[in-house]
Amino acid sequence: MGPASCFLVQKYVKSMDGTQIYADSAGDPKNPAIVLIHGFSLSSLVFDPIFDDPAWTRHVYLVRYDVRGHGRSGKPTDEAAWESKRFSEDFDAVLQAFNLTKPYIAGWSLGASFLADILSFHLPSCFSGVINITGIPHLGPILTQIASPQSLGCLPPLLQTTDVDAYQEAARRFVEMCSDNLSFAVHQAWLGNLMIQPRLVTQRLMSRTQDESGFLRAGRESDLPLLVIVARKDKIIQADEVLRALKGWRNRKEVVMQEADHTPWVNCEEEFREAVLSWIKEWA
Repeated sequence: MGPASCFLVQKYVKSMDGTQIYADSAGDPKNPAIVLIHGFSLSSLVFDPIFDDPAWTRHVYLVRYDVRGHGRSGKPTDEAAWESKRFSEDFDAVLQAFNLTKPYIAGWSLGASFLADILSFHLPSCFSGVINITGIPHLGPILTQIASPQSLGCLPPLLQTTDVDAYQEAARRFVEMCSDNLSFAVHQAWLGNLMIQPRLVTQRLMSRTQDESGFLRAGRESDLPLLVIVARKDKIIQADEVLRALKGWRNRKEVVMQEADHTPWVNCEEEFREAVLSWIKEWA
């Protein structure tokens, strides 16, 4: 953890089915709140550079959590624990624990797909806005359209259980594709996230289903604001495919970061921060 670890409010909360969810916060609760959701097989520590930055915490109240099956959260393996409603219930438990009302939700990478779970069980009016950060809008066939061939190539060895060498090599390649600017310590921490996740949990994560109709309807029929941030040097996600998939969202703003990679708050931190905070200022 970085310097912000001294000021984090850390909590373990129980979701509806009893799964323990780790969450923490930084900043002033009086400011607009953003709930950040991490991506595939990682954890909320990916957002340390944001939580460690006073330029963020001066303006917004930051909340993040480890998605079930990841990081410090519980890792259930039964199929019922991976139904779409469970992810919405986890989110609700975090909101209740931190007394959040109408937060912004920011999903990064595969974490953006959890917005579809949440909007399946909540009205758009429950939120101030949603942010897709170089992310998959929802699960299903769209994954193969949006993810890069290189990242899709990592999935089979990451999901199998018989070849340790193939698994380790795919995990290393995946983390390296996230950003060219990770320090050795951060690279190892992210790699550790993948290594501690049980293979059955990873399989459940990637084989589960969700109904994206609530998410698509929110974009088509409501005024819920959407900020879409894509990166031209992204090795995991194809930027133009993300923009194409979200064209139906009527109240959206698109930000195309020319020099950013899949983790834009790491290699283009000022540009990324300005894009998010200026957009929130428009709606707060």
